[in-house]
Amino acid sequence: MLINNETKIMGIIGNPVDHSLSPLMHNRTLDRLGLNYVYLPFLVVPGRLGEAVLGLRALNMVGANVTTPYKGAVIEYLDGLSAEARACGAVNLIKNENGKLVGYNTDGKGFMASLEEEEIIHINNALIIGAGGAARSLVYELAISGVSQINILDMERDKASELARFVSKVHRSSATGALMSDDLFSNLSQNADLIVNCTPVGMLPHVDRSPVVSLHKAQHTAVVYDLIYNPFTTAFLSMARARRLKTMNGLSMLVHQGALTLRILTGAEAPIGFMKEVVLNSFKKQ
Repeated sequence: MLINNETKIMGIIGNPVDHSLSPLMHNRTLDRLGLNYVYLPFLVVPGRLGEAVLGLRALNMVGANVTTPYKGAVIEYLDGLSAEARACGAVNLIKNENGKLVGYNTDGKGFMASLEEEEIIHINNALIIGAGGAARSLVYELAISGVSQINILDMERDKASELARFVSKVHRSSATGALMSDDLFSNLSQNADLIVNCTPVGMLPHVDRSPVVSLHKAQHTAVVYDLIYNPFTTAFLSMARARRLKTMNGLSMLVHQGALTLRILTGAEAPIGFMKEVVLNSFKKQ
């Protein structure tokens, strides 16, 4: 990769960002496409988010992905929102459009593309762990795709309840939001076609943690999805595999939302297969 006076800058802002594979994936892809861009990680400490976002404009950056815990908080610092971002109340991508900072949300579409890739298309009942920004974009897409029942559990009852109300407004899906508990999770898992962990519990370096203590009541046809991709196999997914359930991690979603990021920021069509290969190879070297 050649850096010169014409190189355009993009990146990712969040806390933490050291676990992110986005810089590796995007820089390798940009190089393959012959685009003169560089993608950098930016750790934003609490209380400095506004300054960080304004810095995108001041430094004339092309844009930046937004990750935990700023997907909702970042909105107040932006000039505009895409339809998805406005509906979800969460942003995972900022584009600098001639000095105007516009927020987008590619998480939900990336998630749905990853399900389609695995031919998981018939979902009637979804159980979501977590009610943050990522969960919001996922349930939005699940609702508009026609999932009839969406149950949301979170360590904060109000957040789960509010997200359930949001789902009901978006579509005619039935939704419930409740305080996370082992017993309630087990009961709801019995009817779930799809169980998704949208929390950071189990992410590197806390690889021994899981958002649930057991999947013993989950039906044998359930798909268990962890949005975490580092580690590649979380404790949550290991638990699912022990029961021989179909599992997915966040790698495919990362790649598909990353492809959308490149399309929005550069106009280029990203090579999905190559991007996935880059990420997979990074795990083989660990």
